[in-house]
Amino acid sequence: MAIHVIQSQRIEVLVNEMLKTIRQPTSNPLQVLQTQHFIVPSVAVEKWLTEKIAEQKGISANTEFHHRIRAFQWAAYQAVLDDKDRVRQANIPRIVMQWRVFYDLQPWIQHEQNPLPAEHALHRLIQRIYDSAEQLSQGLEKQLKKQNMLYWVADKVSRLFSNYMVYRGFCQKGCEGVCQCQSNWLAVWGQQKRLNLKQQIYIPKNFESEEEKQAALEIAAFTQEQAEELEQWQSWLWLHIFHADFEKMQEIDLQFWQALGEPENPNSCINKLPKQLVIFTLLDLPPSQLLFIRRLAQYMDIFILHYNPSQEYWADMVDPKWKLNMDARIKSRFIREMESQNKTVSDDDIAAYIKKYNGEFNADMRESHHPLLTRFGKQARDHFSLLAALSSGDEGEWYDLFPEEEPQHLLGKIQSDVLNLVEPVAQAYDLDPADESLQIHVCHSSLRQLEVLKDRLIAWLGQDDSRQASDILVLSPKLKEQESLIRSVFAAPPSERDLYQKGQQKAQQNQATLGHQLSQDSVYLPIQIAGISSLDIHNAWRAVVGRIALVQGRFSFEEFGDWLSLAATQQRYALNLNNIERMNELLANAGFKRGLDAEHLKRSLSADDQDYRFSLKFALDRLALGVAVPEHCVVQHTLSYADVQSSDFELIFKLVQIYQDFAQRRDWLIQHELGQAKTVEYWLKQLMQDLSEFQDAGVDVLASVFSLVQKHDRMLTLASYFDVQSGQDLRHLSLPLDYILQEISAQLETQLEQASPSGAITFSQIGAIRPLPYKLIVMLNLDNGVFPSRDQQLAFDLMQLLKPQLGDRSRIEDDQGAFLDSLLLAQDSVWLFYNGFDVSDGEVRDPSVLVQEFVQHLELIVKHPDEASDSRLNLNGVEIPAQLKSLYHLHSLQPFDQLRFAESREVRFKDQWYRVAKQMQQETTPREAWFGEYPLLPQDVVVLDSMQWIRDVCFPARAYLKAIGVENLQSDTAAMNHEPLILNGLEKYSVRDFLLQHGEQDAESLLQDTLPVGKTLNATFQTGLQEQQYLRDTLQQFADEATTTTQQLWKMNPHLHIRIQVPEQPTKLWCSVVAASARPRKYAEVWLEYLFWVAYQNTEHQDLERIVVCKDAVIHFANIHAQQAHEYLAQWFEFWKHAQQYPVLLPAALVLKMKDKKEFEIQWDEAQSDQVLNMESFVKHWHDGARRSFIDESEKNHPDWSFIFQDSETEPLLIEAFQQYSHRLYQPIIENYESAKNLQKQGESA
Repeated sequence: MAIHVIQSQRIEVLVNEMLKTIRQPTSNPLQVLQTQHFIVPSVAVEKWLTEKIAEQKGISANTEFHHRIRAFQWAAYQAVLDDKDRVRQANIPRIVMQWRVFYDLQPWIQHEQNPLPAEHALHRLIQRIYDSAEQLSQGLEKQLKKQNMLYWVADKVSRLFSNYMVYRGFCQKGCEGVCQCQSNWLAVWGQQKRLNLKQQIYIPKNFESEEEKQAALEIAAFTQEQAEELEQWQSWLWLHIFHADFEKMQEIDLQFWQALGEPENPNSCINKLPKQLVIFTLLDLPPSQLLFIRRLAQYMDIFILHYNPSQEYWADMVDPKWKLNMDARIKSRFIREMESQNKTVSDDDIAAYIKKYNGEFNADMRESHHPLLTRFGKQARDHFSLLAALSSGDEGEWYDLFPEEEPQHLLGKIQSDVLNLVEPVAQAYDLDPADESLQIHVCHSSLRQLEVLKDRLIAWLGQDDSRQASDILVLSPKLKEQESLIRSVFAAPPSERDLYQKGQQKAQQNQATLGHQLSQDSVYLPIQIAGISSLDIHNAWRAVVGRIALVQGRFSFEEFGDWLSLAATQQRYALNLNNIERMNELLANAGFKRGLDAEHLKRSLSADDQDYRFSLKFALDRLALGVAVPEHCVVQHTLSYADVQSSDFELIFKLVQIYQDFAQRRDWLIQHELGQAKTVEYWLKQLMQDLSEFQDAGVDVLASVFSLVQKHDRMLTLASYFDVQSGQDLRHLSLPLDYILQEISAQLETQLEQASPSGAITFSQIGAIRPLPYKLIVMLNLDNGVFPSRDQQLAFDLMQLLKPQLGDRSRIEDDQGAFLDSLLLAQDSVWLFYNGFDVSDGEVRDPSVLVQEFVQHLELIVKHPDEASDSRLNLNGVEIPAQLKSLYHLHSLQPFDQLRFAESREVRFKDQWYRVAKQMQQETTPREAWFGEYPLLPQDVVVLDSMQWIRDVCFPARAYLKAIGVENLQSDTAAMNHEPLILNGLEKYSVRDFLLQHGEQDAESLLQDTLPVGKTLNATFQTGLQEQQYLRDTLQQFADEATTTTQQLWKMNPHLHIRIQVPEQPTKLWCSVVAASARPRKYAEVWLEYLFWVAYQNTEHQDLERIVVCKDAVIHFANIHAQQAHEYLAQWFEFWKHAQQYPVLLPAALVLKMKDKKEFEIQWDEAQSDQVLNMESFVKHWHDGARRSFIDESEKNHPDWSFIFQDSETEPLLIEAFQQYSHRLYQPIIENYESAKNLQKQGESA
């Protein structure tokens, strides 16, 4: 029974040795049926080791893996001790610790002021919570802030104490009775004592000056003050909340060893433990757990398979930078001593003193022989030191299995030097320019890094048929932030996406053409983002949480539409994409803008604002009523929606069901604040019920989320059971649901500890998959300030303030160790990527400090081709050692940069970027206009609608687009998320027009889907009534009421029939009222209506008049007989025919633009009527517009004109159209209008 340590620099060697240990012959034939126990550092190593065992043995079965020593320790307690409940009670999950802290501290944050006296240990901590909410007003918001801060504190404290129990909760000296070790913080606090903080704060002993000494003492004093404040409240929390539980843990450990008995004569319960234990690599080795392993080795064989990058003894070697600093301090101290004695000091005296001092320190043995190992491998050095000091009887053996290989490339040289601890020799390695084992890629952004990486991986895989996607590991310091970019660049091929997005449409495509295009544009590289929940799980969880959380916000149309579009939502309510589109259309048309219902809106509106329209409930009420009453009317104060179709009935029913589900959960997130607090157990049951509801509908991806919630429920049940026995009851702990949702979401989003290798290209967080070998290891985003990461340090951590102890873990040292592992475990190549240029201005940026130090090492050992050791190159601002030029690859900002495809070292393919770059290389010529002469198809009979035809000729762009088959260029935007507060011009027109058409009876109710919300409703409605009355009063000057019209089919000629609007009864005066302003185009439209009417009447008299009363003017035409009308219309039809074949730039809104809304601006030359005297004014307006808040048809930026002309020159076309048609078409309008206006004035004066 002993500890056997097998160490190697090759993980494959460790695997082979491990297989030998589990294949050892045994006298007991049933031994093969016993479970083999392994301790591994992570899920990644477990999965990788399982695959290796299966490869060697044909099957991997009867194995049990424990993640880290602590997991096996508690499994051993559970196996050996009879009181299983006591063991389960002692093993407290971290989340339960967090809930306990929140539960115990919560009563002290319920007051307006901190209730604790200043001398109380928790006063400062509680005061910080009150200070965080100080700026908020009293009430719910302030209480929520304090509660949120307390939960954050509880989370940090639970993580701190979990750490303390591992690293600061054991006796190092084997004290008799009560432990007195100062390193055993938890024992000291349990005795209600304080730590000797002054002893545990690092203070340098040697100083170069008095100022430096004073500064160091001030820093130490400040550190001590901070540490005392932290210890004050942490010791209190530990003593009053967790000390008793920790004592139970220690009792469990004591009972475990008592149950096993003496090692020489163990009890029978030893048979409950495995005969041997395999520990496969270590990433953390707390001394407390090492002590457990040491004692356990007296009862069984323990095989520690240790990854050690070097075969030499290096456990006491020091960081070279630390050694240089120490030598500098020795030199400074010696000089000061000599100067104080008025003695002169020579360089020889200094060298002799340093040599003497180093001799006492044994510096020759401790000095780093390889700086990379001691600089980046401090964590591995500490583990090696702990293992080297491990002794467990004479039977224990230490095996060194370090196969040596002749280095074939630069990476192999570095690995070999570390293995043999070869001290670097300057300018000793002759770098082959074709050596690709190490590459440094400098990019502008994370996206560009991934684009370059994809091209490089395709090329790398194509160089050797034996290479596979599973040979590649890609590491990133912030994987979650890059997830979307990774999925975008390494997306599935278009054919697979189309199978989901386009459905049956893809079957109709030409497969050969599609396959050819795919082979040109993309190569599919299978990837697996390890440790990140899949998008399917994430989106399904969004669907579940959406029903709870959306109601706490604005609940806008867009947010609700996004939730509806989630696949899990569609499965839950049996919907498809067509159903979703129709639902959105119905809700938008029925007036849904924001808000669930009146009750939901009351939370955000003022007390006197009781207008709750435009909510989901408002729209659903209209739709539901529309099922029974499909017309625009009011029934019991509800406005019916008239356009409900029979096929919409089921969708409306499902929308009502969805509304009810939201309404049921409206208060879940705020019940705690409403005084209706629910327990954690209640919320977990509700979440499991909701998850089951989705799972029953076929959303199977939520199984992992359900198991996670179920795990929390089991932990709470177990903790509550034992708390009741001890006089407490955690089951009564009430927490806001939001905290529980955050906890579950955080575990789903960052499952980095669950990262595992896959058969595809594996993307992983740096440090999550180690130490495992890969042929190619890529490290992304090695930027200064990003890596090593400094944002994972625990708040309030005393371990960060005080002296470290052997075996302590540090996030920076973890990242350094992961970087070193990547260099030493890569079998073929290592690629390092960093953003060396600012994406905005191209400014040069430095890489990570680790990359800089690594490059310095390479610069030292690689021979310069010109024998000059200090030569450096400047590549686009990046300074690099000249001898390392072949390692650096500087990439362009854009993948289609022309220089990229011209560079011989650049990996490039004839993909879409190549075609863009090739196009850019061609000579640039002005783009030719796409439009041209469009031939009209002959038709026997053309039937036109006069109103549509009038709109087309007044805006000829539309006539041309319709002729070539382009109907609508307006974007299909979703309904606005904002309710109408102030109506725009078009909405005001619709109100006035409705009042004109339907009168005042029930008008306000019938307009409830249009009128603005709030206090402006009544003002807007009254303004509409006043404007309506003004229009009617103006009409009274010409007629008692507006003329009723009807539609008639007029056969203008045998080949042209037109449906025209004419007065219903014979009359000589046709009066109309329009609720809009008299815009320039309106004059042309009324003129053409008048011409159709006169031509249809076919009278020789000039006694027909057309009057249109507008909001700001009266349009009056008269004195035209039928012959004239025919002649004028003939010219307009000629123009229309031309406009259908070619875009004619002659919009009525431009030709008839007016000065100050009083007179038309256009002026023709009397001698040459085709010449416009003030053409410059129209050209300027065409280019610059009227500088209004909207763009109308008279400007070239109008979407229709922009689509037709794009970058083409339009001014010649504008002038040509004015010369050819403006006088013929528009001069009669202006002349007749002016004449009618003069007659009207004469009549008024008479």
